[in-house]
Amino acid sequence: MLIAAFIVAAMLLASVTQAGAQISRGGTLTVDLVSEPTNNDPLTLAWNSGFLGAQLFNSLLTMDSNLKPQPSLATSWKIDAQTGTYTFQLRKDVVWHDGQPFTGDDVKFAFEQIISKYDNFGATYFKNVTVSVGGDTVVIKPGRFLPGLQMSLFASPDAEIYPKHVLDGQDFLKSTFRTTNPIGTGPFVMKTWVKGSYIELGRNEKYFNAPKPYLDKIVIRFVNDPAALIAGLQRGEIQYIFRGIPFEAYNTLKQSTTLQVNPYVRPPYAAALWLNVKAQYLSDVNVRRAIAYALNRDDIAAKATQALSKPIQFMIDPSVVPPSPTLTTYSYDLAKANALLDQAGYKKGADGMRFSLELMTRTGEPDEQLFSQLIKDSLAAIGINLSIKTVDFATFLSLQAKFQYQMQTIKYWLNPIWTYQLFTTEWIGKGSFTNNFQYSDPKTDDLMNSWLKESDPAKQVSLLQQVEDQLSQNLPAIVLYQVVWLNVINNDFKGPDLPVGKWIFADSLENTYSASAQPTTTTTAAMTTQTAAPAAGLNTATVAAAVVVVIIVIAAAAMYSRRRRPKA
Repeated sequence: MLIAAFIVAAMLLASVTQAGAQISRGGTLTVDLVSEPTNNDPLTLAWNSGFLGAQLFNSLLTMDSNLKPQPSLATSWKIDAQTGTYTFQLRKDVVWHDGQPFTGDDVKFAFEQIISKYDNFGATYFKNVTVSVGGDTVVIKPGRFLPGLQMSLFASPDAEIYPKHVLDGQDFLKSTFRTTNPIGTGPFVMKTWVKGSYIELGRNEKYFNAPKPYLDKIVIRFVNDPAALIAGLQRGEIQYIFRGIPFEAYNTLKQSTTLQVNPYVRPPYAAALWLNVKAQYLSDVNVRRAIAYALNRDDIAAKATQALSKPIQFMIDPSVVPPSPTLTTYSYDLAKANALLDQAGYKKGADGMRFSLELMTRTGEPDEQLFSQLIKDSLAAIGINLSIKTVDFATFLSLQAKFQYQMQTIKYWLNPIWTYQLFTTEWIGKGSFTNNFQYSDPKTDDLMNSWLKESDPAKQVSLLQQVEDQLSQNLPAIVLYQVVWLNVINNDFKGPDLPVGKWIFADSLENTYSASAQPTTTTTAAMTTQTAAPAAGLNTATVAAAVVVVIIVIAAAAMYSRRRRPKA
């Protein structure tokens, strides 16, 4: 019995050693972005810049998988509603990539000179911000105190901290800091950016969260041809992609023994048509409604996404705001669409057409290009001649910001913060992914401004449901289906950072590791070799305690058995 106890103990101790093993460093992860970033900061909300910036920079806080704030450059924080301030205690062991110490002066500079001036969210939510510094403590006082929004932003890429000693006195928007010469505190350092080809990031050996990051390098490539992209994944030349894979490749890639294919609904996005409500014809709400009735969302979602996505008509993330019970919805009804256009005075000509519109779409989004063709056919059925204009993403954003479009395909974030930016008058023409519909509705403005100031969660939901009602009636956007992101990951790469998607796509890969870089252990008795897996929720002290308990229990049982044995 005691021998058995020791055997069990030995097995458990082996599991302790396995569980307590450190993740070994090593490996290069090649990520594909189907559109090359124009810069390394997420201030314009571009998804590709956000991913790059997340590797280079840190914010005061970060988010866990449940989108709850956690420490990052700050170790703790306090919210004071009386004074309308946030107090952060900063880490003391952080240095910039160039070796200079990180201080409260950097936080003050970042909020007062960068975030509050150039960030799409920060320009409103941190407008007129002041920061007081006292050693390792900073007190941030925004012009308006909005804790429900601002706490999320402190833990987002929209509040990444930038170095005062590098940027002070520079024109930030024209600085090479935003492209090839960034200096951050993040887990990776910019090594090379070969325009049009690739970006190489190396491990930050001075990272405060050591031994992370585990990877030696991240190489970011810019392949947007679907055939080349799929071939690169299958050959192992690309190990990770989180957007841009055509849905028709899903079944093929699923058969691979070297790849994981994960349909993923985070971040919560909708595929939609955005409409310039000042454009000819589209300024008439009945034209916009006719277009909505002419679209068969079931057919579009099924054909554009291989039925992986579901058709929707809500405009705010339903996990945050349940869809309004009085939401105006548009079933597929060509008769109603034609009647609306007739009533609006747009009669069909001899060729069966009423007028022409242009739809702008972008490269690197195969489903958008596919459903553009479906929409072209749908609108032809009601007498609208639709031409399709395809441009790269940078051009797409530029034309959008200048209102130089009539209709455009898009995937957009269903978060209330973005709803405010997209649909209130205050945000008309303030850059990419702001109110470039030129939509202005006093009732929508009043509801959104009331929501900003409201602290009661139930009342917040009610106000946002009323916003949805307004938007569904006025239709500056026509929602088609909920986006499913196809994440394709090479089996060699593990960790909780993959798939990305906690906050848009701006997640750090500091926890990602290469399985093939892990040491191997040999079990002599069995003469087999296995890869040592990193700890997965096992605590060394807990398992060790279990070993002791097992030994005590078995030994006690043995002694009890001996006492009960009859004497000879």
